Amino acid sequence: MEEMDPEPEQNAESSPKKEEGSQKQIAEETTFHPVQLSSKSEEGIDESEIEAEQKLQQLLKDISEETLQLREFLTEENRLMNELCVSIKQIMKKLGISFDIPPHNIRVQKKIKRVILNKEGHLTFFNEKGEAHSAFLAEYPAEIVIAVLWVVMPKLAKVVATYRKKIRSRISLFRKLKKELKTIAKAVVGSKD
Repeated sequence: MEEMDPEPEQNAESSPKKEEGSQKQIAEETTFHPVQLSSKSEEGIDESEIEAEQKLQQLLKDISEETLQLREFLTEENRLMNELCVSIKQIMKKLGISFDIPPHNIRVQKKIKRVILNKEGHLTFFNEKGEAHSAFLAEYPAEIVIAVLWVVMPKLAKVVATYRKKIRSRISLFRKLKKELKTIAKAVVGSKD
């Protein structure tokens, strides 16, 4: 009888271990894990994997080429925008003008009460609290520069036309004065022809 008792004790110990092992196996088989890969044969890499890798390499090559072109375009855009803003600044400074820009024309995240492009080419935003933010126009994003130019260019065209008329009128005056002064000079000094 004593010999029979040790065997059931061994079975009792091994039985929970077997149950625990089979539960782990069931849990592993039924638990989904997105990184688990299907088992493959020992033949090696599948043709679809090779094709996927080639497509990925081609995509990376295309992205690299697009990035190079994008960098060139961004550099060119910044250069042109800066030159354009410098030219506008020079014109505005010479004419001594500044422009009020309607805040609704410029899309910014904060509530803006007033926007001014001054004769120094600085775009200044005033919020409802009276706080101001100012920077040279070319320092703003291209979208803001375009929105400002959309408002400024028609106004600038009118100002330039008015200025041209003013200069033409002065030239006409100077021509008349020059003619009269020559006549007076001949009469006073005498003709030395």
